[in-house]
Amino acid sequence: MKTCHDLFVGVGLFILYSVSLTACVNHISEEGEIINNGDIPLKFVADIREVVNTRVANNNFEEGDEVGLFALAGNTTMQEERYADNLHFVRSSSGEFVSDESVYYPDDGVTLNLISYYPYQEEGVAMGESTMQVSVATSQNKSIDYSHSDFLIASKEDVLASKEAVALTYNHQFFRLKIVLVPGEGENVEDMLSANPTLSVNGFYTKAIYDFQKKTFSTYSEEKEIIPAGGWEIKEGRLVGKELILIPQEATMGYQYITLEAEGRPYTSLLPSTLQLASGKQRELEITFVADEDILMSKVSGEIGDWDGTEVDQTESVTLHKYVDVSKLTFEKSNVYKILNSGKQVAEICKEYLVTPEFSSQAIVAYPMKEDGSVDLSQGIVAQLLEKSGKVHGGSVSWNVEDNSLTYIAGNLAARNNVYVLADGKISLSTAVADNVLSVLALADVVRDVRGGMIHNYPLVKIGAQYWMRDNLETALYVNGDELPKLDAVTENAVGYLQSDAEHHFYTANVALSANFLPAHWNIPNKGDWSLLNTYLKGDASLLKSGTWLPLKTGETAQPANNLSGFNAAPIGMWVEPNQNIFEGKHLAYWTLDDTNTVIADELFYLKSDENTIGKSAPGVERKAFAIRCIRKQMGGNDLSFYL
Repeated sequence: MKTCHDLFVGVGLFILYSVSLTACVNHISEEGEIINNGDIPLKFVADIREVVNTRVANNNFEEGDEVGLFALAGNTTMQEERYADNLHFVRSSSGEFVSDESVYYPDDGVTLNLISYYPYQEEGVAMGESTMQVSVATSQNKSIDYSHSDFLIASKEDVLASKEAVALTYNHQFFRLKIVLVPGEGENVEDMLSANPTLSVNGFYTKAIYDFQKKTFSTYSEEKEIIPAGGWEIKEGRLVGKELILIPQEATMGYQYITLEAEGRPYTSLLPSTLQLASGKQRELEITFVADEDILMSKVSGEIGDWDGTEVDQTESVTLHKYVDVSKLTFEKSNVYKILNSGKQVAEICKEYLVTPEFSSQAIVAYPMKEDGSVDLSQGIVAQLLEKSGKVHGGSVSWNVEDNSLTYIAGNLAARNNVYVLADGKISLSTAVADNVLSVLALADVVRDVRGGMIHNYPLVKIGAQYWMRDNLETALYVNGDELPKLDAVTENAVGYLQSDAEHHFYTANVALSANFLPAHWNIPNKGDWSLLNTYLKGDASLLKSGTWLPLKTGETAQPANNLSGFNAAPIGMWVEPNQNIFEGKHLAYWTLDDTNTVIADELFYLKSDENTIGKSAPGVERKAFAIRCIRKQMGGNDLSFYL
């Protein structure tokens, strides 16, 4: 069993030959066929590039450690036939790494490019591909899970046949986060140790695809809570010993956070916006702990470097309260906020547009959660009707998800700023002394679209029971990081995108239908989705429009645009051959699917400056390219929620 925090600078000997063979194996093909002869066995020694203790004990690999090896002959790439394909090595009790198969150098002077990785995966890399799924464990408090989270790669090019062992150095491909607790004013480090605080880190992806050829990560997935490794100990007046390994990825301001629990009390704090999860690097987060009723952490600082860096940054404290003050929610990053307690979502607060038979108004509405973790859209409470005064607030909101309709019961309260979440999960706009109220933190809910190692955050907007992206999709990459072809014109069966002078993206129909293009759990709306939206807004397109809309013709007048729904439909135009980008400032059109969600519909949704109705038009897939706006689809039953 490996001890995960010990220094590794040792060397393991890889010997790749079999004494039982009477002839030397020169080439192992994809089918395992033995080809030609050679007389020099390939062997190598290895160490791990690092300065401080990480995964292996006693400065060495331990017995049972497994690695994989690829050998590429000459100028061949990973995607071509491999001289040796995912050879499996296991460290023996004698300290050697022994292979299941044997391989010898080519006897024709051809050089080899060697690529080895840890931990070994039986699936390897498929023929014709260069990628492998990698992951970190969600519970890294077991030595083996922490070790297997440490993805390592060693490589060496142009290796000629030699009786000497080839030296390979393994490099960390992931990122390590170390967490330190410092006692704040009035706190004692011994008392902190006796409380044995528990930690988890939230908001990071735990799986990704690694490309051995491009040396990049892409297609991130499974955002889960991660439990760090190690145990607390006092060192230089601080609590140290907690650490975890993360896949390199962009940190999103206001999204990732740490949950800490001490003596039965939960604390939550956002991670610093300057957090950079670079490959092979580490950071130490220093948390000043104050056991105050509302305060989690007063300061976070960190160190970054090649496992021993010195660059330092800080972030301010995050304060927990017994309520959410909706007057402090800007709704700039999203019209939807997640309300958290101890790292768990306990409510949702939306700025949305309510349409009732009696009135219509923007409103701030709070929703509780169901037992299954989805939002209960039948139990909304209106904290504020933003366009109404007097005692008309506090109404109840209940949505029929099937037809996107609203049942509204008027309120009789003055506008309220404070929203409380009770221990039983209910939402309240006022509390009594005896109420068991949760300490909560509000975080903007966004769509985190990960492509090619980069993350683009799209805001959300709730309209009726539908959840939409608040912006158009703007990307030049597939989800796996491959580039979309940039086109100059739309031709029949074209695949790619076109870009306006204002850098808006218009996609061909084949891109819209690609299974490898949309963010996970998000879809192109179908005719039924647009119909539900249109019906709820009573056909008033002004509620969807944003920005400046220009008259179609000189002397005419453009219809108003107020964007009260929050949909944010700006007049970016469309791409139509042979005129190319036309009607910028005057038109907007979106790709629409039919009710099977598999082909482009015979009609698509569009808006025009001279009309305040939601129009329909023939798609013309052979000569047109349009914008894409995504909708979050049902995740089972009537539940439209999915938590990223």
